[in-house]
Amino acid sequence: MYNPYIVGKKVYLRHPTEEDVKGDWHEWFSDEETTKYLIVRYWPNSLEQQLDFYKSLKDNRNRMVLSIVSKEDDSHIGVLGINNINWVQRYAEGSIVIGSKAHRKAQFTIEATDLLHRVAFQRLNLLNLLSYHVSTNDGALVIQELFKYEKIGEFSNLLLIDGEKCDLVASSISKEIWSKEMGE
Repeated sequence: MYNPYIVGKKVYLRHPTEEDVKGDWHEWFSDEETTKYLIVRYWPNSLEQQLDFYKSLKDNRNRMVLSIVSKEDDSHIGVLGINNINWVQRYAEGSIVIGSKAHRKAQFTIEATDLLHRVAFQRLNLLNLLSYHVSTNDGALVIQELFKYEKIGEFSNLLLIDGEKCDLVASSISKEIWSKEMGE
Protein backbone atom coordinates (compact mmCIF):
# COMPACT_ATOMS: atom_id res chain seq x y z
CA MET A 1 0.00 0.00 0.00
CA TYR A 2 1.22 3.45 -0.88
CA ASN A 3 0.52 6.22 1.65
CA PRO A 4 -2.91 4.97 2.82
CA TYR A 5 -5.28 7.55 4.33
CA ILE A 6 -7.85 4.99 5.50
CA VAL A 7 -7.84 1.22 4.99
CA GLY A 8 -10.62 -1.30 4.45
CA LYS A 9 -10.54 -5.05 3.79
CA LYS A 10 -10.44 -4.91 -0.01
CA VAL A 11 -9.66 -1.27 -0.77
CA TYR A 12 -7.88 1.67 0.75
CA LEU A 13 -8.10 5.39 0.11
CA ARG A 14 -5.15 7.67 -0.55
CA HIS A 15 -4.43 11.02 -2.09
CA PRO A 16 -4.57 11.06 -5.91
CA THR A 17 -1.25 11.04 -7.73
CA GLU A 18 -0.05 12.15 -11.11
CA GLU A 19 0.41 8.45 -11.91
CA ASP A 20 -3.35 8.01 -11.34
CA VAL A 21 -3.99 10.79 -13.85
CA LYS A 22 -1.68 9.20 -16.41
CA GLY A 23 -3.37 5.84 -15.87
CA ASP A 24 -7.02 5.12 -16.69
CA TRP A 25 -8.59 7.87 -14.57
CA HIS A 26 -9.13 10.31 -17.40
CA GLU A 27 -10.63 7.57 -19.59
CA TRP A 28 -13.30 6.72 -17.01
CA PHE A 29 -14.91 10.12 -17.50
CA SER A 30 -15.24 9.67 -21.24
CA ASP A 31 -16.68 6.16 -21.00
CA GLU A 32 -20.41 6.06 -21.74
CA GLU A 33 -21.16 3.28 -19.25
CA THR A 34 -19.20 4.91 -16.42
CA THR A 35 -20.73 8.35 -16.90
CA LYS A 36 -24.30 7.27 -17.62
CA TYR A 37 -25.64 8.32 -14.22
CA LEU A 38 -23.24 11.16 -13.47
CA ILE A 39 -25.04 14.47 -13.26
CA VAL A 40 -22.40 16.80 -14.68
CA ARG A 41 -20.28 14.73 -17.05
CA TYR A 42 -21.33 15.16 -20.66
CA TRP A 43 -18.15 16.36 -22.38
CA PRO A 44 -15.34 14.00 -23.32
CA ASN A 45 -12.40 14.03 -20.94
CA SER A 46 -8.72 14.18 -21.80
CA LEU A 47 -5.46 13.54 -20.03
CA GLU A 48 -4.79 17.29 -20.01
CA GLN A 49 -8.20 18.08 -18.48
CA GLN A 50 -7.74 15.41 -15.83
CA LEU A 51 -4.31 16.81 -15.00
CA ASP A 52 -5.83 20.30 -14.62
CA PHE A 53 -8.48 18.87 -12.29
CA TYR A 54 -5.81 17.05 -10.29
CA LYS A 55 -3.77 20.25 -9.92
CA SER A 56 -6.87 22.16 -8.79
CA LEU A 57 -7.20 19.86 -5.78
CA LYS A 58 -3.89 20.86 -4.20
CA ASP A 59 -5.07 23.90 -2.25
CA ASN A 60 -8.82 23.27 -2.27
CA ARG A 61 -10.10 22.87 1.29
CA ASN A 62 -13.74 22.73 0.21
CA ARG A 63 -13.31 19.44 -1.63
CA MET A 64 -11.49 16.25 -0.78
CA VAL A 65 -10.92 13.77 -3.58
CA LEU A 66 -9.38 10.41 -2.74
CA SER A 67 -8.25 7.58 -4.95
CA ILE A 68 -9.87 4.20 -4.33
CA VAL A 69 -7.16 1.55 -4.57
CA SER A 70 -7.47 -2.25 -4.63
CA LYS A 71 -5.41 -3.80 -1.84
CA GLU A 72 -4.97 -6.98 -3.90
CA ASP A 73 -2.78 -5.43 -6.61
CA ASP A 74 -2.48 -1.76 -5.57
CA SER A 75 -4.38 -0.66 -8.68
CA HIS A 76 -6.31 2.62 -8.86
CA ILE A 77 -9.94 1.54 -9.36
CA GLY A 78 -11.97 4.66 -8.65
CA VAL A 79 -12.34 7.99 -6.94
CA LEU A 80 -14.53 9.40 -4.25
CA GLY A 81 -15.25 12.95 -3.34
CA ILE A 82 -16.39 14.88 -0.33
CA ASN A 83 -17.50 17.97 -2.19
CA ASN A 84 -18.82 21.45 -1.42
CA ILE A 85 -17.77 21.15 2.20
CA ASN A 86 -19.51 23.70 4.39
CA TRP A 87 -17.25 23.99 7.42
CA VAL A 88 -19.64 26.28 9.32
CA GLN A 89 -22.73 24.09 9.02
CA ARG A 90 -20.57 20.92 8.85
CA TYR A 91 -22.07 19.17 5.84
CA ALA A 92 -20.86 18.14 2.41
CA GLU A 93 -21.87 16.15 -0.66
CA GLY A 94 -20.48 12.66 -1.19
CA SER A 95 -19.75 10.95 -4.49
CA ILE A 96 -18.15 7.70 -5.65
CA VAL A 97 -17.12 6.47 -9.08
CA ILE A 98 -15.72 2.98 -9.58
CA GLY A 99 -13.99 3.47 -12.92
CA SER A 100 -12.43 0.03 -13.27
CA LYS A 101 -15.06 -2.20 -14.85
CA ALA A 102 -13.42 -5.28 -13.31
CA HIS A 103 -14.12 -3.82 -9.86
CA ARG A 104 -17.75 -2.80 -10.36
CA LYS A 105 -18.97 -5.29 -7.85
CA ALA A 106 -21.07 -4.55 -4.80
CA GLN A 107 -18.28 -5.41 -2.37
CA PHE A 108 -16.01 -2.62 -3.66
CA THR A 109 -18.74 0.01 -3.81
CA ILE A 110 -20.06 -0.88 -0.36
CA GLU A 111 -16.62 -0.76 1.20
CA ALA A 112 -15.72 2.51 -0.56
CA THR A 113 -19.01 4.00 0.71
CA ASP A 114 -18.22 2.85 4.24
CA LEU A 115 -14.77 4.47 4.03
CA LEU A 116 -16.34 7.65 2.63
CA HIS A 117 -18.56 7.84 5.72
CA ARG A 118 -15.64 7.19 8.05
CA VAL A 119 -13.65 10.01 6.48
CA ALA A 120 -16.59 12.45 6.47
CA PHE A 121 -17.82 11.73 10.00
CA GLN A 122 -14.68 10.69 11.88
CA ARG A 123 -11.76 12.40 10.14
CA LEU A 124 -13.47 15.62 8.99
CA ASN A 125 -16.03 15.70 11.82
CA LEU A 126 -18.93 16.57 9.51
CA LEU A 127 -22.48 16.25 10.80
CA ASN A 128 -24.34 15.48 7.56
CA LEU A 129 -23.54 14.03 4.17
CA LEU A 130 -25.74 14.72 1.17
CA SER A 131 -26.08 12.49 -1.86
CA TYR A 132 -27.76 12.76 -5.24
CA HIS A 133 -28.65 9.90 -7.53
CA VAL A 134 -30.68 9.31 -10.66
CA SER A 135 -33.97 7.58 -9.89
CA THR A 136 -33.28 4.82 -12.45
CA ASN A 137 -29.86 3.97 -11.00
CA ASP A 138 -30.72 0.78 -9.10
CA GLY A 139 -27.19 0.36 -7.74
CA ALA A 140 -27.24 3.80 -6.12
CA LEU A 141 -30.64 3.08 -4.62
CA VAL A 142 -29.37 -0.15 -3.03
CA ILE A 143 -26.43 1.73 -1.48
CA GLN A 144 -28.75 4.47 -0.20
CA GLU A 145 -31.02 1.89 1.45
CA LEU A 146 -28.15 -0.18 2.84
CA PHE A 147 -26.59 2.81 4.58
CA LYS A 148 -29.96 4.22 5.76
CA TYR A 149 -29.96 7.45 3.77
CA GLU A 150 -33.14 9.47 4.12
CA LYS A 151 -34.76 10.85 0.98
CA ILE A 152 -35.10 14.60 1.40
CA GLY A 153 -36.52 15.52 -2.00
CA GLU A 154 -36.39 15.08 -5.73
CA PHE A 155 -36.19 17.11 -8.88
CA SER A 156 -38.82 15.60 -11.18
CA ASN A 157 -37.92 14.95 -14.81
CA LEU A 158 -34.66 16.86 -14.47
CA LEU A 159 -32.40 14.53 -16.43
CA LEU A 160 -32.59 12.80 -19.78
CA ILE A 161 -30.97 9.36 -19.75
CA ASP A 162 -31.29 6.91 -22.62
CA GLY A 163 -34.03 9.13 -24.06
CA GLU A 164 -36.09 8.88 -20.89
CA LYS A 165 -36.87 11.67 -18.41
CA CYS A 166 -35.56 10.76 -14.95
CA ASP A 167 -35.79 12.28 -11.49
CA LEU A 168 -32.79 13.41 -9.49
CA VAL A 169 -33.20 12.19 -5.91
CA ALA A 170 -31.60 14.05 -3.01
CA SER A 171 -30.91 12.19 0.21
CA SER A 172 -28.83 12.56 3.34
CA ILE A 173 -27.34 10.71 6.25
CA SER A 174 -26.40 12.28 9.56
CA LYS A 175 -23.41 11.42 11.69
CA GLU A 176 -25.86 10.47 14.43
CA ILE A 177 -27.77 7.97 12.25
CA TRP A 178 -24.56 6.59 10.73
CA SER A 179 -23.01 6.09 14.18
CA LYS A 180 -26.15 4.34 15.43
CA GLU A 181 -26.44 2.09 12.35
CA MET A 182 -22.74 1.23 12.25
CA GLY A 183 -22.42 0.71 15.97
CA GLU A 184 -19.82 3.46 16.30
